[in-house]
Amino acid sequence: MKKLEKLIKEMRKQLFPYHHEHDIERDEQRWMIKSGDYLESWIAEQLRICKKKNRCAKRGKCVFYDYGDLAKRNYEICHQVLLRLENGDIVCSIEAAEDEE
Repeated sequence: MKKLEKLIKEMRKQLFPYHHEHDIERDEQRWMIKSGDYLESWIAEQLRICKKKNRCAKRGKCVFYDYGDLAKRNYEICHQVLLRLENGDIVCSIEAAEDEE
């Protein structure tokens, strides 16, 4: 479980860089935020940053694919995943493996 806790701690730092750790933990308890919620937020934020940095929306294609049809399709998939994460249609959950506990 230590590896998982460290991963969640690193995600918290990226998502809330200006808060002290006790503030993050207090907000987590106050708003009943689960570890999977941090994972969802982190993935959504990375997709937003990638799209903004690479200006995929302007071209309607993912910059990571050279083949045009695949680049266009991957852009559409990325966009749909981001929308579904934001709407709560895609939910991440984290379950600890027995050997990590």
